[in-house]
Amino acid sequence: MPFTSVKRCLCACLLLWTLLMSVPAASAQTPQKSEETRAAQSLYDEGKRLFEQGTPVSMRQAIEKFEAALAIMRKIGDPYAEALTLSFLGQIHDALGEKQRALEFYNRALPLLREARKVGDEARALNNIGLIYDALGEKQRALEFYNRALPLLRAVKEPGPQERGMEAVTLSNIGMAFDSLGEKQKAINHLQQALSIMRELQSRSFEAITLNNLGYIYNSLGEKERALDYFALALPIFEELGDKYHQAITYNNIGWVSDALGEKQKALDFYQQARPILHALEDRFTEGVTLNNIGLVYHSLGRLTQALDYFGQALKLRQAIGDRPREAITLADTGMVYSDLGQTDKALDYYNQSLRLSREVEDRSVEASTLRRLALLDMKRGRLTEARAEIEASLTIIESLRTRITARELRDSYFASVQDHFETYISLLMRMHRQEPAKGYDALALQASERARARSMLEMLIEAHADIRQGVAPQLLARERSLQGQLAVLAERQTRLFSEKRPLEEATAIQKELNAALSEYQQVEALIRSSSPRYAALTQPVPLGLKEIQQQTLDDNTVLLEYSLGDKESYLWLVTPTSMQSFELPPRAEIEGAAREVQELLTARNKQIKFETPDEKRARVERADRDYVPAAERLSQLLLAPVASQLAQKRLLIVCDGWLNYIPFAALPVPGAPSAEKYRPLVVEHEVVALPSASTLAVLRRETAGRAPAAKTLAVIADPVFDKNDERVRASRSQQRAEDGRPRNIAFVSGAETPEEEASRIQRLPYTRTEANKILTLVPAAASKKALDFDASRATAVSPQLGQYRYVHFATHGILNSEYPELSGLVLSLVNRDGTQQDGFLWAHEVFNLRLPVEMVVLSGCRTGLGKEVKGEGIVGMTRGFMYAGASRVMVSLWDISDEASAELMVHLYEKMLGPEHLSPAAALRSAQLAVWQEQRWQAPYYWAAFVLQGETR
Repeated sequence: MPFTSVKRCLCACLLLWTLLMSVPAASAQTPQKSEETRAAQSLYDEGKRLFEQGTPVSMRQAIEKFEAALAIMRKIGDPYAEALTLSFLGQIHDALGEKQRALEFYNRALPLLREARKVGDEARALNNIGLIYDALGEKQRALEFYNRALPLLRAVKEPGPQERGMEAVTLSNIGMAFDSLGEKQKAINHLQQALSIMRELQSRSFEAITLNNLGYIYNSLGEKERALDYFALALPIFEELGDKYHQAITYNNIGWVSDALGEKQKALDFYQQARPILHALEDRFTEGVTLNNIGLVYHSLGRLTQALDYFGQALKLRQAIGDRPREAITLADTGMVYSDLGQTDKALDYYNQSLRLSREVEDRSVEASTLRRLALLDMKRGRLTEARAEIEASLTIIESLRTRITARELRDSYFASVQDHFETYISLLMRMHRQEPAKGYDALALQASERARARSMLEMLIEAHADIRQGVAPQLLARERSLQGQLAVLAERQTRLFSEKRPLEEATAIQKELNAALSEYQQVEALIRSSSPRYAALTQPVPLGLKEIQQQTLDDNTVLLEYSLGDKESYLWLVTPTSMQSFELPPRAEIEGAAREVQELLTARNKQIKFETPDEKRARVERADRDYVPAAERLSQLLLAPVASQLAQKRLLIVCDGWLNYIPFAALPVPGAPSAEKYRPLVVEHEVVALPSASTLAVLRRETAGRAPAAKTLAVIADPVFDKNDERVRASRSQQRAEDGRPRNIAFVSGAETPEEEASRIQRLPYTRTEANKILTLVPAAASKKALDFDASRATAVSPQLGQYRYVHFATHGILNSEYPELSGLVLSLVNRDGTQQDGFLWAHEVFNLRLPVEMVVLSGCRTGLGKEVKGEGIVGMTRGFMYAGASRVMVSLWDISDEASAELMVHLYEKMLGPEHLSPAAALRSAQLAVWQEQRWQAPYYWAAFVLQGETR
């Protein structure tokens, strides 16, 4: 199983000799221009000139000049000039790869600089010492020196540009050290502080370097597109400045991300742009990165001989310059190729060298990846016990690194990037189960599956009841509120732009503003968590094992079906209160291919094809309806056939993986049904409830246990007013004129709109009113809230009064943002009674701030159950926000739904829940879906299967 290298992107660390060379020469600080002073100055200047030539020979000559200057400076008694010269000698030895010798010179300079009270120069020397320890892999020692420099600089009462710039450099170095230690959140926080200072000082070069480093870290967290955004900001600055060195680094970084996105040739093109620049600059460090990255591309293309050649070149360079952290990477990559070639002994030797070195330099990410590679190799060799120890050690490191990331989005991204470790662990345990079925390895594999999924959801449910903002600095909370308001305004502007079909340039500009605001908002949220005493005191929830799943989530009428998809094989666990069985399924590609086909057929009505006539669309949809049943039968055979005989009309709790999250299992045919029988969906025999993981249900129950039922029954928010031209606005103004005698303001009356202008407006959903009125007849007026028309507003949605109702029902348009799920939302009334525009959007990030301790929230709109698919977390969208706000369960849709059919389904749903039968939400949904399915015009699953229930099953 191929494994991509960790840290393939080059970190553009801030090499501090760039700043040191701008320090005035020693003689500038010497009042007396004696002959000896002039001689020292001449030697110093000549040494500097030789150093700047950058060749090994010229640098050796520079050492001679500086040492001669140093002897004169000692003689004339100029300690500050002596300290500067010692620092320069440290730089030269560092550049020559003579790290220990460089440390000697820096340590000799430090007391002289302290004595001279030259804070900026002392901080530079401390930083340079830190960089050397960093290069030697001693990250904690490096941090000690960086952290000695930072308070020195911040203690300066009136810092000038030099001190502020040095502070930014120090913050950046601290950030990159934290990144190497796996402290991604701390790394980002420090780099963002550095970026602010660099921009304040208008230091374009270092601004671009910091942008590059941020891109590097986001990429390591799996945020590929965000990484590319940062690299795209950095590259034009380097080009503008003519900075070839950092251009090459950025080419390298873009190549690295392109490789990860599967664009192999593009990656090679960027690497080949970087190579001649690096070769001309004789930058062996960065050239080693490029060579290693090219090797990885060739490995992924199956060209193993070429891969070995490039890894060999990279290894030789890295060993020559003492780049021990990246030497560990190349050793592991070389081992990977030998493993693929079947040369086990060589692979093992390289892996063990890499493991030893990564531990010495404290690179936990590389250590974890190498342990996984060793586990894969031992699995090939049949050494399963050893492989288990190695992969478990790898997962221990990953769990440790994950908990150090406080930003929820980044934690999700990081966890997605290491899912292959869990896949390896599950595969290993299931292989051990096949060899020894009685040992319970399949139960351990189920627990590993729970560890691999919805972990942020688990932690979010715990956090929701902790009031983590208590004890946080007021200015940080004020900034959070400000950014929430800014995001709401920008997201509303964006939505209106799209609905009005404005020029692409406007949409691009608003997206850029949104990205910046969202990035800052996520940083502030992370800072709130990292500074919150209550968040620090939270106990991290532990995913459940088999017995806990059986005791805490199941009953005699409920079974769990949990899926784990893998590259080589997939697995299904069937769990009842008293038993568990496991089954091997086909690989991910086969299952997800079948699932995609089913999903495309289900949603064929929503597909828009340019220039397609109504008759052509009708014919296409009829074909899709015919093709759906055989396609769904194939998927049902893959997923359900192994357990069909054991389901016995039980309630099904389904934990999906990958593309299966987009499939309504209720619409899959009952597996094994007689071929002569018509389409018989699973919902005929089963209630179906979707779960992110079994553990989330247990935590949800624990967190809501003992909560008193809401005093009232039902709140319905439906049929909002989206446009000033809506007839309800005119009616409202006519009523006002009759009541208060004011003349009608024709500015709010529609002029002659073109059909295109009319179509671009957000359309009213007439059946949502029918839906609302029929549902409300089931509940006494005193126990319900009716918010229609102008009352279906944002103010109503965020009102604390909604928490007084057991069920909260939204019937309106949904907005989906699959890239930034925080910007998904609901559209409520966009104008008031006078037709004046108002904020009518409820965004997902705002839902987290609501307090809704309700039994169920229903989002009766289009695609309200979708969001961003995050590997290991499932679909991240509005459902999480409402559960965080307190809802025990949420009902959402998986595609663009039919207004009329959905209204019919919702009426049936509430009749079963609130009528004489008092069915549970899961049973009521099943009954409603069957009722709609049995109507001839709505038999296609498109009309009745879109809605799924997530959360509590009782």
